[in-house]
Amino acid sequence: MRLFALLLFALLLWAALQNPPTAPQSDAPARPVEASPKVSLRYQREDWPHWIDEDGDCQNTRQELLILSSQKPVTFTNERGCTVASGQWLDPYTGNTYTLASDVDIDHVVPLAYASAAGGARWSRDERQRFANDPRNLLVVDDAANQRKGAAGPSAFLPAESFRVDYLRIWREVVTLYGLQLLPEDARLLSP
Repeated sequence: MRLFALLLFALLLWAALQNPPTAPQSDAPARPVEASPKVSLRYQREDWPHWIDEDGDCQNTRQELLILSSQKPVTFTNERGCTVASGQWLDPYTGNTYTLASDVDIDHVVPLAYASAAGGARWSRDERQRFANDPRNLLVVDDAANQRKGAAGPSAFLPAESFRVDYLRIWREVVTLYGLQLLPEDARLLSP
């Protein structure tokens, strides 16, 4: 059953990466749009349902991403297999490898607070949930690096040099797909 659930999640992830998303705004621009420089990054995290168990297998988005991105088979905290205990993850932000699930976070590359300020606050709860669990915007990273990043855009936080091109590509794709507006300094950095 667990293998079936993993295969289903992998298939859903593959399909999400291959097909355009059902974006909250169908008239999203072809490139990132610049927002007013007076945007507030205040938001209510509970308004962005994340780490949901969409397929009902007891593994939420965090756990499924940990399973799929581990370079070794994972272990679980109990026989039921809902919560990952260990595996092996390469953090693209720092280049470090981690083996304990408690040492890593699942980062929203485009942070929820940033998305909220950039147009997402107007979305429905379902649209915010879709964004908060979209695997195209999620990475397994060092928890300390994720905390340092916070709600920062790419002009205020960049990962290790070896991952910067991919990091900026993810930012461009996510803000474009969801029709989000960038702070001026981020728009300049992400302009082609």
